[in-house]
Amino acid sequence: MIRFPLQRRAGFCLVISAPSGTGKTSISHALLASDPTLLRSISTTTRPKRPGEIEGQDYHFTTVEEFRRIIDRDEFLEWAEVHGDSYGTPRGPIERAVRDGQVILLIIDVQGARAVKAIYPDAVLVFLVPPSLESLEQRLRGRGTETESAIQSRLAEAMHEIQQMTEYTYLVINEDGQQQRTVETLRAIIAAERSRISRWEGA
Repeated sequence: MIRFPLQRRAGFCLVISAPSGTGKTSISHALLASDPTLLRSISTTTRPKRPGEIEGQDYHFTTVEEFRRIIDRDEFLEWAEVHGDSYGTPRGPIERAVRDGQVILLIIDVQGARAVKAIYPDAVLVFLVPPSLESLEQRLRGRGTETESAIQSRLAEAMHEIQQMTEYTYLVINEDGQQQRTVETLRAIIAAERSRISRWEGA
């Protein structure tokens, strides 16, 4: 029997993964700005802070030693080493958001997405891709911060990640110069997932 009023069940994780240089950081910032109810999981990393990045807003920056201590305390939902640096997702904020019926955004790699899906089977996984590998290479070179070997390494890693996108729920192409369209697509995905009958008590 359907019971009214309907109440939302536990919240869910929205995972966005993308090859380096696809624009996931700027897209995620724009998405968060467009939806104040959306929370963001802030990853912890051992990599150096890049120009313009803010502690506690872009990442929690820490040392290799402290990162290991966090692992030992089992305070990461998942963690991985990427391009020689470590990244981890703090467990506490995720558990609180899901418990409180909220949607929390995680910007993590394929390995991390797989780990989150194992813990939260109803997590929504979005794979963001550039329109072409040529476009991705241009974006990486446009940064002006990568060596040639680093660019080639990231392109090879991008191909490896793209081959695993079938594990994801949705594929979104981030066309050059079309950030707003990409954000609108992601907002539509969130709206549809929030409306799933399985996410409502009493239905």
